Amino acid sequence: MARHRSLLRPKRPRLQSASSLDSFPDLMGQPTTATRPLPHNITSRLPTELYDHFFHELHASKTTLATCSLVCKAWLDHARRYLFSTVNLRSDSRRRFVSFLRDSPHIVPYIRHVRMGGGWMLEQRDEFNDMIRFLINLDNLRNIDIEAWSWSYLSPETADVLLGGNGKIFETLVILDLTFITFPTFDTFRTVVSQFKMLRQLSLDNVTWGDEDKAESGLKTPALAPPLLSRLSICACSSQSIVRWLMDAAEVPSIRSLRMPEVLADEVSLVNDLLAAIGPSLEHLEIGFLDRNSDDAPAVASAVAQLDLSVHTRLRTLRIDQLTLYRFPSSPSSASSASDVSPCIWLVPLLESTSSPLLSELTLAVWLGEETQLDSIDWKALVAFLQRGSSLQALRFHVRGIDEELDGEVRGWISRRLHDWAPGEERLRVSFE
Repeated sequence: MARHRSLLRPKRPRLQSASSLDSFPDLMGQPTTATRPLPHNITSRLPTELYDHFFHELHASKTTLATCSLVCKAWLDHARRYLFSTVNLRSDSRRRFVSFLRDSPHIVPYIRHVRMGGGWMLEQRDEFNDMIRFLINLDNLRNIDIEAWSWSYLSPETADVLLGGNGKIFETLVILDLTFITFPTFDTFRTVVSQFKMLRQLSLDNVTWGDEDKAESGLKTPALAPPLLSRLSICACSSQSIVRWLMDAAEVPSIRSLRMPEVLADEVSLVNDLLAAIGPSLEHLEIGFLDRNSDDAPAVASAVAQLDLSVHTRLRTLRIDQLTLYRFPSSPSSASSASDVSPCIWLVPLLESTSSPLLSELTLAVWLGEETQLDSIDWKALVAFLQRGSSLQALRFHVRGIDEELDGEVRGWISRRLHDWAPGEERLRVSFE
């Protein structure tokens, strides 16, 4: 017998629409909104993989992540993981933000990456030391970028902590990025860096030090490079000191990615020793040879002729920086006749020393001021090398020094020279940065 309609159980009211929003302030004091919490019997049915995908798409919006953290308990952990994963300690807010983190210990484990900007002054020394002591005791820090500060800002107590590796950060840090940092000695620098036992990526940009012969008095054992180091970038630093430090160990770290865009002529030989010691583990190489003036070109060419990339049998990408074409002949030249005039006569011989069957991408960073300067490159030999590399798929040109209004014309200049020697070549993708 059918039930009477009025005896049926009334329907449960529908959930509040997502458009019904309550206003609340976010962490930085900006007004935002949040939906009412969803029932647990709905949110608990979703697999956690969907949460990860969903929040990854929202990671760039702090306001949206803050809103999501108030939707339901199931979302809270995922939202905090992205909301506090990267912390920027800027000069205008770092003290307030560190104070907030100290009062919120449940937030600290989510921090993975810290960016610590510059702008410090001598009268802020106490704040600076307090900041360093806070950072070295974070639980799960994996990545830290430090910019524009001097070791002289540290108190003796804080300096001893860094030199002794006394802090949680020395057990967890994987990536260290130092920019415009000044150390009193090179021994101080390498002593600190050697304390990071899990370090895999080290980036140095304009890192300087004082007397390299002055040893740190508290150092009891050799400060060898971190054994797990696999990615290294050295820019505007003393390459010789760093290379010798890397090679002090009985076994050089198995570096997979090496970036040295500004190698001087008197550093080439030592860099060649490092490349030979790294051997077949190298997969990505960016290297450039810096001329102090036009008179250095012959010395650079002679030094680069000693480089041999044949041992890097797993090399996948190669980038050549500092191809400065300010000295040039008036017409295309062969390698034999260009030896006295071309500043990059070493380019094709260096490329020909590669033997990796995996090399798929080549980038040439070129400095020039007018079209005819391109003729200092032996295009016939370059194209012959490109055609021999069966695995080579992409050729990129990063052109600098030219007027921006001529950017489109530069592409035509280079394309014409490639086409003159290899008409109809379609296997290789040529692009411009």
